[in-house]
Amino acid sequence: MKKIIVNEPDTIEGLRVVQDGKEIYKALQNGESVMHWEAGNSMHPLIMHMEYCLIEPARKEDIRQGEGVFCKFRYINRNGEPEDFFMVHRCTEIYNREGELWFKIESTDNQLFGWTKHVYGRAHGTGYFQDESVLEQTF
Repeated sequence: MKKIIVNEPDTIEGLRVVQDGKEIYKALQNGESVMHWEAGNSMHPLIMHMEYCLIEPARKEDIRQGEGVFCKFRYINRNGEPEDFFMVHRCTEIYNREGELWFKIESTDNQLFGWTKHVYGRAHGTGYFQDESVLEQTF
């Protein structure tokens, strides 16, 4: 795969670049595929450090074990209120509990994030990489 370095584009191959999880969720709900870059190596080799991944809408029934997915977890924040957290990670197991699909989400080095029934899209690498200078502005 050819590695193409870009610097904060608005679109890649005609697809909108979106970093905010809630905006990605909205796009997927509207049937839109988007590009989103990921930092870190927890998805290697599916998605590399600073690589843009293509996130496409997908029905739960079409998700397969081992794929990258866009999903939601709910947690309790510091104020004791429920809050949604969206992430791209790998589905390592699928469990059908009385007709409802649950997905086990882990990194490629087997760090467990948990189980969720909220999977909205499939994610995979594209060969486009964000210039790392953006990390200084982001984190």
